[in-house]
Amino acid sequence: MSEPTSEFCAAYACPLIGVYGAGGKWYCCCHRNADASRNDAITLAINSHRDLADKAVLLRRTNGEFFELENQLVELTRDAGTQRSMAAASVIGPTHAPQHYSESEK
Repeated sequence: MSEPTSEFCAAYACPLIGVYGAGGKWYCCCHRNADASRNDAITLAINSHRDLADKAVLLRRTNGEFFELENQLVELTRDAGTQRSMAAASVIGPTHAPQHYSESEK
């Protein structure tokens, strides 16, 4: 696709067309209700499905049936940038580390 212009989403590097206005800017279907702190993660998820994004842009420009593709992209990016809990693992601390060479020559 071509270089981003004013028709594209206001989220940095987003390849989708901005069609939902908010605060004087235009956002795509994936960024429109998202917290700004999640923008980069959402854009990364969109770019990992670039073939779908390019098809959605083409369908929007030709007045085609873009709703299904855009809904699919929204689902694919829904969890982008959200915090997930980490599994607790047993960690061996520094008391179990082997003695460093410089420490063993005292």
